[in-house]
Amino acid sequence: MRSDVQTQKWKELTERLKTGFEKGDAVWLYIPKVQTGLSRKLALMWHGPFRIDEVHDDFRVRLKVEGTGYRVNPWVHISRLKPRALHPKRPVEEVEVGENGDFDTALLPEDSWEPDSGRDEYEVEKILDLRWSKRTRASKRSKEYLIKWKNYDDPEWLPVSQLSCGALLYEFNQSAKAKARIQSMQAGDDHPRV
Repeated sequence: MRSDVQTQKWKELTERLKTGFEKGDAVWLYIPKVQTGLSRKLALMWHGPFRIDEVHDDFRVRLKVEGTGYRVNPWVHISRLKPRALHPKRPVEEVEVGENGDFDTALLPEDSWEPDSGRDEYEVEKILDLRWSKRTRASKRSKEYLIKWKNYDDPEWLPVSQLSCGALLYEFNQSAKAKARIQSMQAGDDHPRV
Protein backbone atom coordinates (compact mmCIF):
# COMPACT_ATOMS: atom_id res chain seq x y z
CA MET A 1 0.00 0.00 0.00
CA ARG A 2 0.95 3.58 -0.49
CA SER A 3 2.20 5.66 2.35
CA ASP A 4 0.50 8.90 3.33
CA VAL A 5 3.39 10.94 1.86
CA GLN A 6 3.03 9.26 -1.52
CA THR A 7 -0.71 9.77 -1.47
CA GLN A 8 -0.28 13.45 -0.64
CA LYS A 9 2.26 13.90 -3.47
CA TRP A 10 -0.09 12.14 -5.88
CA LYS A 11 -2.99 14.42 -4.90
CA GLU A 12 -0.83 17.54 -5.33
CA LEU A 13 0.32 16.34 -8.74
CA THR A 14 -3.19 15.54 -9.90
CA GLU A 15 -4.57 18.86 -8.71
CA ARG A 16 -1.75 20.74 -10.43
CA LEU A 17 -2.32 18.86 -13.69
CA LYS A 18 -6.07 19.31 -13.57
CA THR A 19 -5.92 23.01 -12.81
CA GLY A 20 -3.61 23.59 -15.76
CA PHE A 21 -6.43 23.42 -18.31
CA GLU A 22 -9.91 24.88 -18.30
CA LYS A 23 -12.84 24.80 -20.68
CA GLY A 24 -12.26 27.14 -23.62
CA ASP A 25 -8.44 27.15 -23.42
CA ALA A 26 -6.46 26.84 -26.64
CA VAL A 27 -4.00 23.92 -26.55
CA TRP A 28 -1.58 22.08 -28.81
CA LEU A 29 -2.08 18.32 -29.19
CA TYR A 30 0.85 15.89 -29.39
CA ILE A 31 0.29 13.27 -32.10
CA PRO A 32 3.23 10.83 -32.18
CA LYS A 33 2.28 9.24 -35.52
CA VAL A 34 4.17 10.38 -38.60
CA GLN A 35 2.84 10.17 -42.13
CA THR A 36 4.48 7.33 -44.04
CA GLY A 37 7.38 8.46 -46.17
CA LEU A 38 8.26 11.42 -43.92
CA SER A 39 11.17 11.64 -41.53
CA ARG A 40 10.21 11.62 -37.85
CA LYS A 41 12.96 14.12 -37.11
CA LEU A 42 11.46 16.76 -39.40
CA ALA A 43 7.79 16.01 -38.80
CA LEU A 44 5.56 18.32 -36.79
CA MET A 45 4.40 16.48 -33.68
CA TRP A 46 2.32 19.24 -32.06
CA HIS A 47 -0.90 19.94 -33.93
CA GLY A 48 -3.65 22.45 -33.49
CA PRO A 49 -4.43 24.67 -31.73
CA PHE A 50 -7.64 23.11 -30.45
CA ARG A 51 -10.18 24.43 -27.94
CA ILE A 52 -11.01 22.44 -24.81
CA ASP A 53 -14.69 21.54 -24.84
CA GLU A 54 -14.91 19.64 -21.55
CA VAL A 55 -12.58 18.76 -18.64
CA HIS A 56 -13.09 15.37 -16.97
CA ASP A 57 -11.90 14.22 -13.53
CA ASP A 58 -9.67 11.38 -14.73
CA PHE A 59 -7.04 13.52 -16.56
CA ARG A 60 -8.99 13.57 -19.80
CA VAL A 61 -10.23 16.51 -21.76
CA ARG A 62 -12.51 16.67 -24.74
CA LEU A 63 -11.29 18.80 -27.64
CA LYS A 64 -13.37 20.54 -30.29
CA VAL A 65 -12.19 18.58 -33.31
CA GLU A 66 -15.13 19.07 -35.67
CA GLY A 67 -14.32 21.21 -38.68
CA THR A 68 -10.56 21.18 -38.14
CA GLY A 69 -9.70 18.47 -40.65
CA TYR A 70 -8.04 16.25 -38.04
CA ARG A 71 -9.27 12.69 -37.59
CA VAL A 72 -8.41 12.11 -33.93
CA ASN A 73 -10.32 10.93 -30.89
CA PRO A 74 -11.69 14.03 -29.16
CA TRP A 75 -10.98 12.56 -25.68
CA VAL A 76 -7.29 13.10 -24.94
CA HIS A 77 -5.12 12.61 -21.84
CA ILE A 78 -3.72 15.88 -20.52
CA SER A 79 -0.13 14.62 -20.82
CA ARG A 80 -0.51 15.04 -24.60
CA LEU A 81 -1.48 18.72 -24.33
CA LYS A 82 0.43 21.92 -23.90
CA PRO A 83 -1.08 25.37 -23.62
CA ARG A 84 -0.88 27.71 -26.56
CA ALA A 85 1.24 30.70 -25.70
CA LEU A 86 -0.78 33.87 -25.67
CA HIS A 87 1.32 36.81 -26.72
CA PRO A 88 0.20 40.15 -25.39
CA LYS A 89 -0.57 42.81 -27.95
CA ARG A 90 2.28 45.03 -28.98
CA PRO A 91 2.52 48.22 -27.00
CA VAL A 92 1.24 51.28 -28.77
CA GLU A 93 2.69 54.64 -27.95
CA GLU A 94 0.27 57.46 -28.37
CA VAL A 95 1.83 60.55 -29.87
CA GLU A 96 0.37 63.79 -28.68
CA VAL A 97 0.10 66.33 -31.46
CA GLY A 98 -0.20 69.94 -30.44
CA GLU A 99 -1.85 72.78 -32.29
CA ASN A 100 1.15 73.24 -34.55
CA GLY A 101 1.51 69.52 -35.23
CA ASP A 102 0.88 69.68 -38.95
CA PHE A 103 3.49 67.66 -40.84
CA ASP A 104 5.25 69.71 -43.49
CA THR A 105 6.71 67.75 -46.42
CA ALA A 106 8.66 70.81 -47.53
CA LEU A 107 11.09 70.18 -44.69
CA LEU A 108 12.13 66.83 -46.16
CA PRO A 109 14.99 66.64 -48.67
CA GLU A 110 13.76 66.17 -52.24
CA ASP A 111 15.35 62.77 -52.86
CA SER A 112 14.86 61.28 -49.39
CA TRP A 113 12.58 58.52 -50.65
CA GLU A 114 14.69 57.49 -53.65
CA PRO A 115 17.07 54.55 -53.15
CA ASP A 116 20.80 54.99 -53.72
CA SER A 117 21.17 52.29 -56.36
CA GLY A 118 23.70 54.27 -58.39
CA ARG A 119 26.39 54.04 -55.74
CA ASP A 120 26.33 50.24 -55.54
CA GLU A 121 26.71 49.56 -59.26
CA TYR A 122 29.91 49.95 -61.29
CA GLU A 123 29.77 50.97 -64.94
CA VAL A 124 31.19 48.73 -67.66
CA GLU A 125 33.44 50.57 -70.09
CA LYS A 126 34.15 47.76 -72.56
CA ILE A 127 33.91 44.00 -72.99
CA LEU A 128 37.31 42.68 -74.05
CA ASP A 129 37.03 38.90 -74.44
CA LEU A 130 34.88 35.80 -74.05
CA ARG A 131 35.68 32.36 -72.66
CA TRP A 132 33.78 29.21 -71.74
CA SER A 133 34.35 27.76 -68.28
CA LYS A 134 33.14 24.94 -66.06
CA ARG A 135 32.81 25.47 -62.30
CA THR A 136 32.90 21.74 -61.52
CA ARG A 137 33.64 18.62 -63.48
CA ALA A 138 29.95 17.71 -63.84
CA SER A 139 28.54 21.19 -64.41
CA LYS A 140 27.58 22.74 -67.73
CA ARG A 141 29.83 25.21 -69.46
CA SER A 142 29.02 28.86 -68.98
CA LYS A 143 30.10 32.07 -70.69
CA GLU A 144 32.47 34.44 -68.93
CA TYR A 145 33.37 37.87 -70.22
CA LEU A 146 36.52 39.90 -69.61
CA ILE A 147 35.18 43.25 -68.40
CA LYS A 148 36.96 46.60 -68.32
CA TRP A 149 35.36 48.86 -65.69
CA LYS A 150 35.24 52.63 -65.97
CA ASN A 151 37.87 54.36 -63.80
CA TYR A 152 39.62 51.01 -63.05
CA ASP A 153 42.74 49.59 -64.67
CA ASP A 154 42.53 45.82 -64.19
CA PRO A 155 39.96 43.87 -66.24
CA GLU A 156 38.00 41.08 -64.55
CA TRP A 157 36.40 37.81 -65.71
CA LEU A 158 32.69 37.65 -64.79
CA PRO A 159 29.93 35.17 -65.65
CA VAL A 160 27.10 36.46 -67.81
CA SER A 161 24.67 36.11 -64.88
CA GLN A 162 26.45 38.91 -62.99
CA LEU A 163 26.37 41.42 -65.84
CA SER A 164 23.68 44.03 -66.42
CA CYS A 165 24.98 45.67 -69.59
CA GLY A 166 22.76 44.16 -72.28
CA ALA A 167 23.63 46.60 -75.07
CA LEU A 168 27.39 46.05 -74.67
CA LEU A 169 26.89 42.28 -74.55
CA TYR A 170 24.83 42.37 -77.74
CA GLU A 171 27.43 44.49 -79.57
CA PHE A 172 30.28 42.26 -78.42
CA ASN A 173 28.47 39.04 -79.44
CA GLN A 174 27.61 40.49 -82.89
CA SER A 175 31.21 41.55 -83.49
CA ALA A 176 32.46 38.12 -82.32
CA LYS A 177 30.13 36.41 -84.82
CA ALA A 178 31.35 38.68 -87.62
CA LYS A 179 35.00 37.93 -86.78
CA ALA A 180 34.25 34.19 -86.71
CA ARG A 181 32.60 34.39 -90.16
CA ILE A 182 35.58 36.21 -91.63
CA GLN A 183 38.01 33.69 -90.14
CA SER A 184 35.95 30.76 -91.44
CA MET A 185 35.83 32.25 -94.95
CA GLN A 186 39.60 32.78 -94.89
CA ALA A 187 40.17 29.22 -93.65
CA GLY A 188 37.63 27.68 -96.05
CA ASP A 189 35.42 26.14 -93.33
CA ASP A 190 31.72 25.62 -93.94
CA HIS A 191 30.57 26.47 -90.40
CA PRO A 192 32.01 29.36 -88.36
CA ARG A 193 32.98 28.66 -84.74
CA VAL A 194 31.61 31.16 -82.27
